[in-house]
Amino acid sequence: MREDKVGEKISFHLVEDAWNTLRTEFSRIIGEEEAILVTVFRFSSPSHKMEEESEEERKMHFETPFVKDVKKIVKKIKEKFKAESHIHLHPRHGSVTFMMVSSGELLVDNFRSIVAEASTCEECVLEYLEGEVRIGEEVATLFYGSSANVIFILPAADGRKLKLIEAVMSI
Repeated sequence: MREDKVGEKISFHLVEDAWNTLRTEFSRIIGEEEAILVTVFRFSSPSHKMEEESEEERKMHFETPFVKDVKKIVKKIKEKFKAESHIHLHPRHGSVTFMMVSSGELLVDNFRSIVAEASTCEECVLEYLEGEVRIGEEVATLFYGSSANVIFILPAADGRKLKLIEAVMSI
C-alpha cells in the first residue's frame, strides 16, 4: 500500500477500480471502433546531470548504454504491440513517440503494458509520459503523468463537462 496526500491508505482494490473505470469509459467513448493511442515517453539516464552536453557529445552520435537500452525497449514494444515509433535520443536523454491501433476494450491493458515495458529499462528512467487517444481524426482523451501515476482527461457522459481520472500504475 501507499499513502496519498492526506495520509489515507490506498489499497490494491482502489488502484484497480480506477483502471476498471477507465475501461468502462473507453468502451463508452470508443464503442466498437478502433482507437489510436499516441504516447510520448521521455527518458533520461540515471546518471544524467543537468549540465549541458559537451560539444563532442553533440557532434558524435555514438551509442551510449542509455541509447542502446532505450532502443532495446523500443524494439520490444514495437514487436509486442505492433506499434510505430519515432525516436529522438541524445547520449543521456531523449523521447520516444509510439502510435498504436487498439480496440476500445484492450486500450487500457495495452497502455498499462507499454508503460510497464518502458519502465523495465535498466540504463534509463521513464521520467514523464503524455499523449492522446484518437478516434479517426478526433481526440477522445488526453493523458499525462509518470510511470507511477497517470491523469486521464475524458469527456463526461453528458458531453458538457470533462472527467478526470487518476490511475496509479503500481503500489
